[in-house]
Amino acid sequence: MSRARPPRNLHSVFERSMREVRRSLVGWLCGIVGFSLIMLSIYPTVHGNAGFSQLLNAYPEALRKLFDISDYTTGPGYLRAEVFSFMAPLLLAIFAILWGADLTAGEEERHTIDTLLATPISRQRVVVQKWLALALAIATLALALEVLLGVVGPLFKLHVGWAPLSAAVIGSALFALTFGTLSMAIGAGTGSRGFARGVSAAIAVAMYLVSTLSQLVQWLKPWRWTSLWYHTLGIDPLSNGFEAGHLIVMAVCIAILVVSAVVLFTRRDFSN
Repeated sequence: MSRARPPRNLHSVFERSMREVRRSLVGWLCGIVGFSLIMLSIYPTVHGNAGFSQLLNAYPEALRKLFDISDYTTGPGYLRAEVFSFMAPLLLAIFAILWGADLTAGEEERHTIDTLLATPISRQRVVVQKWLALALAIATLALALEVLLGVVGPLFKLHVGWAPLSAAVIGSALFALTFGTLSMAIGAGTGSRGFARGVSAAIAVAMYLVSTLSQLVQWLKPWRWTSLWYHTLGIDPLSNGFEAGHLIVMAVCIAILVVSAVVLFTRRDFSN
């Protein structure tokens, strides 16, 4: 009698995680494609439109700062206002926060954590491989966004250099990865997907507001550096690219959150 082979999805936590998210990832990719194509299809109506530009210049300065409306009829200005000021980072962050919590707390709520931990894989490796899967999924969505804007964009008269476009996409991806990792860490420590998602989303929104409103509210300006939105997208990567200092801040924050997730998951008692 032949011995039953162990389930293939337990050979690699990374492979298992990617297989679990493949359908969801395809759906999110379709969403990114649809969003990008809609934004690109609108651009020819505003490209070089002097009347439209004059209308936007008549807006109050506070409103233009709040929504990053500057040089709107140019490619970089349009992407800054319509894509990277809110929507693209939001889509990536929602995906990251939802799946980040599911990677740890989701296993526990589905009662599959015991099967996973029964394999000869350390808890540290489980967390690290799950995080690598999260990072790869976010990178896949970000790459799709960049390719669409960079390759298809010129067909709609939207021209942006690859360097500034990459800086904006990387900023969006880093912001999403940070809060996806935070959601994963909170889920590892509490075992609650809802709590992990709620707290991570609330902090992400708070950081967005701090960075954005600091341009309008005087007393918030000294605190702008505390916002991770500022370190990724608040520095206007489409115009200025990335500075090493901001990248170091994001790398340190992500590393701290990964270590926190490992420690919290390792110390959890899953016997109950």
